Amino acid sequence: MKTMSVGLLGQSTALHSMVCQSILVLICLVCYGCGGLSGAEFVFDDTVAIVKNKDVNALPTNWTAIFTHDFWGASLLSSDSHKSFRPLTTLMFHCEYALLGLTAAHMKFLNLLLHCVNTLLMWRLVRSLYVVEINGERWAIISAALFAAHPIHTEAVSGIVGRAELMFGMIHLLCLLLTVANTGKHSPHSICLILTLTAVGMLFKESAVTIPMSCVLMDYFQNGFYHLSLKDQGRILRTRISYIVYILGTSALLTARLWWQNFESPKFKEVDNPIAHNDHILTRVLSQQYLLVMNLWLMLCPHWLCYDWALGCVKLVTSIWDLRLQGVIGFYSILLTALMNFRRLPGMMLGLGLMIIPFLPASGIIRVGFVIAERTLYVPSIGFCLLSIYGFLHWYDYNSHKPFWRTVMQTLLMLLFAVMMVRTRQRATDWLNEDQLFKSALEVCPDNAKVHYNIARLATDTGNNTKAFQHYHYAIELYPEYEAALMNLGNLYREHGQLQTAEKYIRMALQVFPAFPAAWMNLGIVQSAQRKYDQARTSYEKALKYRSNFAVCYYNIGNLYLEQKLYAEALHHWQHAVTLNPRQPKAWANILTMLDNRSLYDDALRISDQALRHLPNEMSILFIRANVLGKLKHYVEAETLYKRVIQLDPHNMLYYSNLGVLYHRWDKVQEAIEAYRTAISINGARATTARENLSKLLKRLEREAQVTER
Repeated sequence: MKTMSVGLLGQSTALHSMVCQSILVLICLVCYGCGGLSGAEFVFDDTVAIVKNKDVNALPTNWTAIFTHDFWGASLLSSDSHKSFRPLTTLMFHCEYALLGLTAAHMKFLNLLLHCVNTLLMWRLVRSLYVVEINGERWAIISAALFAAHPIHTEAVSGIVGRAELMFGMIHLLCLLLTVANTGKHSPHSICLILTLTAVGMLFKESAVTIPMSCVLMDYFQNGFYHLSLKDQGRILRTRISYIVYILGTSALLTARLWWQNFESPKFKEVDNPIAHNDHILTRVLSQQYLLVMNLWLMLCPHWLCYDWALGCVKLVTSIWDLRLQGVIGFYSILLTALMNFRRLPGMMLGLGLMIIPFLPASGIIRVGFVIAERTLYVPSIGFCLLSIYGFLHWYDYNSHKPFWRTVMQTLLMLLFAVMMVRTRQRATDWLNEDQLFKSALEVCPDNAKVHYNIARLATDTGNNTKAFQHYHYAIELYPEYEAALMNLGNLYREHGQLQTAEKYIRMALQVFPAFPAAWMNLGIVQSAQRKYDQARTSYEKALKYRSNFAVCYYNIGNLYLEQKLYAEALHHWQHAVTLNPRQPKAWANILTMLDNRSLYDDALRISDQALRHLPNEMSILFIRANVLGKLKHYVEAETLYKRVIQLDPHNMLYYSNLGVLYHRWDKVQEAIEAYRTAISINGARATTARENLSKLLKRLEREAQVTER
C-alpha cells in the first residue's frame, strides 16, 4: 500500500512538472510564435552582423576569419573594430546559412526555441533552490512565466543578433544549476566544468565572464553562509577554495580575452554613447547612475521600448539638483534595505545579486558603444523575475488570513501576465521589419537623431526620397555633427544631380570627422561627376590613406579612369577591388563588360566563372556571360542562362530583348518574336532594339511568305 502511494505521488509530481513546462512553452509560443514569424526580415544590427558579414555567408567556412574577426566582420586588431569577439555565435549563424540558407524566419525561430529552453532551465533552477520563507513551487512557475512573457526580452529573442544573449543565458543557467546540484559537496570536477562553460560562454558573449561570480553568490546562499556572523562570512569568502579558484579562473579568462585583442580598447563615437564621451566627470557619473535606474525601470514598466537609445533619448544629468536623481536615491535605498535584511529575506538578496552581476559589463564600468541596449537585460532579468515574484509571494503569504486581498492579488497577477503577453506580442511584431521597428522608436524617442537617420536610410533604399530628405535634415538639425547623416544627405543630393549641394554636405561631414574614408570616397565620386578628375583622384587617395583595403574605393577609381578612357588602369583597379572583396558585383560586371566590348570572349568566360563562384546568383554576371555565349554561338548554354536571369527578375525588359536576339541568331523565329513582344510589353518606351528587331523579323517573314506564294 505504501509502495502504491509513493508511486502515485511520483506520477502526480511528474504530471505536475509536465503541465508546468507545457504552460511555460505555451506562453513563449503565444508571445513570439503562432504565426508571428511570417514575413520576418533581417533588421537593424542583423544586417551588419549577418547579411553583410562574409564570415557568416561565405562558403567554404573561413575558420581563421571567424576566430580573428569581431562580431561585425572586422578584424579584431583593426582600429575600427568594436572588439566584440563572439566567434561561436558567428559560427552558429554560419552553420544555419550553410544548412538552411540566409532567411530571417528560421533564425528567429531558433532564437524562440532557445528562449523556451532558457525558460524551462530557469523553472528547474528555482525549483531546486532551498527556500523556507515562501512556496518554492509557486516561486518557480510564476517567476519562470514572467521570464517567458517579459517584453524586455523581445530584442534578444526577435533580433537575431540577440542569439549571443540567449546562449549566454543558457550557459549562465546551466552553471547555476550545476552549482545548486553540488551544494555542500567539494567537487573539483564541477568547478572545472563551470570554468570551462564560462570560457565557452565568453565565445558567445563577453559578459559570460561574470558567470563564476554568480555561481559564488548562488553557493553562498545555498549553503546558508548568510546566517553566520559577518566575521565568519568574511573568513569563508577569503578561504573557501572554490571561490579562490573561481576568482583566479575568471582573471585568467579575462586576461586571455584581452590578450586575443592585443589589449586594445574599442573606440566608439560620440554618436554611439554621448554619456561616455562627455568631458565632465560629474555629468558622466550622474548620468551613468541614472542609466542604471532607467534599465531597472524598463524591466519594471516595459512600455517605452526602443531599439536604439543613443542620441536624444536620455538627456544628460548635469546637476545634483536634477529631479531624475530621485530615482537613483530610491534605487540605492532599496539596495541598502535589502542588505540590512539579507538574513531575513535571502531570496531578495539572491535576486538582486543575479540581476546586478551579469549587468556589470554593461553598467558603465567599462566604455561601451551604447546608452541602453535592451538585449543586455536578458540575463539580468532572471534576477529581476526572481526578486519581483519573491516579493509578491512574501506579501501574498503575509495576507494568508485575508482571503479578499489574496483574491485581489491573484487577479492583479493574472492581469499583469495578460498585459505583459500582449505587449511582448506587439513588440515582437515591431521587430518583424525595419519600417515598423523605426516607426515604433520614433514614438518613444522623437528627438533621437539616429532613429531619424535610420528612417531616412530605409526610405532611400525603398525609393521614398522625399521622406529621406526630410529625416536626414531632421537628424542633422538634432545633431549637427552627425557625420554619417551629412555624408548620406550629400549622396542623396548627388543622386538628384545637385552636385554642388552634395559636395557641401560631404565636406561638412569631413569637417566633423577628417579621417572618414567613406566620405572622402563619396567626395571623389561627386568631383568625378563634375569632371574634376584630378581633385577626385586626390580624394580617392585620401580615402585609401585611412582605409587601405577599401575595395569599393578601388572600384570607383576604376570608374574614374574609365571616364578618362584609360582602360588599362580602369581594368587594373576593378581587378584589385574584386581581389580585396570578391563579392562586388558591379566591379565584376565592369570587368566583364570591358572584356566583352574588346571581343575577349574567352577571358570573359573565364573571369565570369571566377565571379560566379563568389556570387552564384548575381544577375548582372549571369546576363553578361549569356551575352558572350550567344556571340560564340553556344546557344543552348546562353538560353539556359537567359531563362535563369528571367526567373530571378521576370520584369526586366533587357533580358527578354537579348533572349530575342539570341533566338534571332539561332533562327528560332517564333521564339524570337515572342521574346521581343514580351520585352515591348514590359517597357515599350525603352525597348527600341526589341521593336526594331521585331519589325525586321516580321518584314522578313512577310517577304518569305510572298516568295513562297510566287
